[in-house]
Amino acid sequence: MRTYLFYATLFSLLAACTGGRRDIRDFYFPVEKLAGGKVYEYASTEGDSIPPDYWYFRSVRADSGLFFVGTYYDENFQVGQLVREKIGDNGSQARDYFLYFPDSTGVRNIRVNTRLESPDVFPFSVKDSTGVFLFSLQLQQPGDAGTVYLIRNRRYLGNAPDFDFKGKKYPCVRFSLREAIGKSAEGDAETESRGEEWYAKDLGLVYYRKETGSKGLIRQEYRLRDIIPMDELERRAGRHFSQQ
Repeated sequence: MRTYLFYATLFSLLAACTGGRRDIRDFYFPVEKLAGGKVYEYASTEGDSIPPDYWYFRSVRADSGLFFVGTYYDENFQVGQLVREKIGDNGSQARDYFLYFPDSTGVRNIRVNTRLESPDVFPFSVKDSTGVFLFSLQLQQPGDAGTVYLIRNRRYLGNAPDFDFKGKKYPCVRFSLREAIGKSAEGDAETESRGEEWYAKDLGLVYYRKETGSKGLIRQEYRLRDIIPMDELERRAGRHFSQQ
């Protein structure tokens, strides 16, 4: 994995020195239009037996620039992740990344800050089939002395099939994913995943797939099903808790 990362970074630097680049800014989330916040509902391709993923996205303009905040809610409508990105001329980069873990009682979640090492989330300028972009972080889970690391490489692959959303077709670009999660206390032992993401023009992320294990033993595949206001998510959460 470390050899792969070296060549991925080198390859990206070499590609940046050449011409023929493509502007894909419009394929990222419509940040300027999300000041009021919207919830993206991603449904599993396995059907409704698997709960959807919910991401609440909103933009915040400050003196230091434009920021994009994403909050992930799990199947129990509890916050699982929070990411704050800075929108720059060349792309989006993570500034803060928080993960949430259950405490010893299992009743509430504890927020854990991570240490960002490589912050690239989404590039606005790419070179067809050659751009490799690195995101990585480290963290310490509550009650665990070991350091967990995440390394994620995105490789630009060009156009994806059009995405049909609410009766309209949107052009897409695609990225391949390669991910590794491990613990420093366990030496080089790590779990690897591979997958793919599609980003639709004027929508953002609309499809993602991940296969974990040497033979794809765990497969996750989701598509954008709906975009809803936050108060609708709150209503759904209320129905969920009333049934418990």
